[in-house]
Amino acid sequence: MTKRTLAVVLAVTVALAVAWLGGGETPAASPGPKVYVGLFKDDAVGVIDPAQARMVATIPVPKGPHGLVMTPDGRKVYVSSDGASVVSVVDTATDRIVGSIEVGANPHGLAMSRDGRILLVVAYGAGEALVVDTATDRVTARIPVAQAHNAALSPDGRHAYVASQQQGAAALVTLDLESGREIGRLPLDKTPRAVDASPDGRRVHFTLAGVDAVQVLDVASGRVVAQIPVGASPHQAPFTRDGRLALVPSQGPGELAIIDMGRDAVLGTVAVGKLPHWTAASVDGRVAYVANEGSNDISVVDLPGRRVIATIAVGNAPRKIAVQPGAPIASAPAAPAEAAAGGPAAKTVRIGDVAYTDHGTRDVTGRREVHLEADDYYFKPTFLRGTPGQTVTLEVENESGTLHNLSIPGLGIDRDLPPRAKLKLTATFPASGTLAFHCKLHQALGMNGQLRAGG
Repeated sequence: MTKRTLAVVLAVTVALAVAWLGGGETPAASPGPKVYVGLFKDDAVGVIDPAQARMVATIPVPKGPHGLVMTPDGRKVYVSSDGASVVSVVDTATDRIVGSIEVGANPHGLAMSRDGRILLVVAYGAGEALVVDTATDRVTARIPVAQAHNAALSPDGRHAYVASQQQGAAALVTLDLESGREIGRLPLDKTPRAVDASPDGRRVHFTLAGVDAVQVLDVASGRVVAQIPVGASPHQAPFTRDGRLALVPSQGPGELAIIDMGRDAVLGTVAVGKLPHWTAASVDGRVAYVANEGSNDISVVDLPGRRVIATIAVGNAPRKIAVQPGAPIASAPAAPAEAAAGGPAAKTVRIGDVAYTDHGTRDVTGRREVHLEADDYYFKPTFLRGTPGQTVTLEVENESGTLHNLSIPGLGIDRDLPPRAKLKLTATFPASGTLAFHCKLHQALGMNGQLRAGG
């Protein structure tokens, strides 16, 4: 950062501090451009003043804020709650909810058109993509898409690209929003995660569970024309506004990859927090804000300098994030690691070359039915101990808002587990030793477990 830039940032910080303190009363909202982040486990949206590098307010929303986008003018933020079937409308002038849009069960991703006129909502449970007119905040069209998870809009707002996580029929689906119908489908052998469209409309980036590369779809041909290798478990790959860079949070190593779109190659990586989920860049493309779901903080990244310039402690499980136009660069020192982490993290152990997020061992000897919890990137308990050859009914419950999976290769079991869902299946402990199980979508993040026969 140059001396001149630092002086400007400090001047903005001082001016905002004066405005903040001058009236003697706490205002309803932060006085300057802000950053908004969905706090999935707090059922709230955090409001960040980037000049002060701190969270200044929280806005309660219905259960499970999953998607979050902002209108290009920065006046409204839309938040989808997958536990309540609604999208909340936040007025950024007051940081209060001013409307609610009923969209059907389990709304996941949101996408905003470049001109701000169209909001696309994908409702996982309802199996639909919904078009919302942002002038009236009313649904104008509904298009069937099975288990729709995330989506992107073409720059002209005419087409949508939707990740369908339907088990056995996963696909990237192309919709024509004017006619309200599906016009293209790219079958996938892995589960799609996030989708992002380039500013020129020529390509679409998407990521796949278990594939450590960004997939590049050529829109004209409808084919994947490149794969860009990145770190383990990449989540999304959005473009900067000018289309020169793409930013990829990789959850395994906890890093942000910066991709040069002219060469389809990684320019460099920046270490951020634990389990980075989403990122959003400033309009000028110089700063990225990365939401770290595992460490409960936001990393502020200077993209030209490829370094973290601030770490902002927020609430529990930050996921989606949006930056208001004109948001200044944070200048405050990094938050202490203990505060940012929000308490001690779960222990990670390695057995051979496999990582396990250790949430304990349970002795189930003599039991006929066993409850197994699948939460955000771990199984609880992680290890089940029984007798050799013991057969149990596993009741597996997904308590998170994320699609998980239970695979036990030694028993031929491979079952997807939708958000907030349960399934029952029969499992038999091995005659000796251990039998491994995992979530095939999040195995690289330590979502593994074992059935242990005997001690």
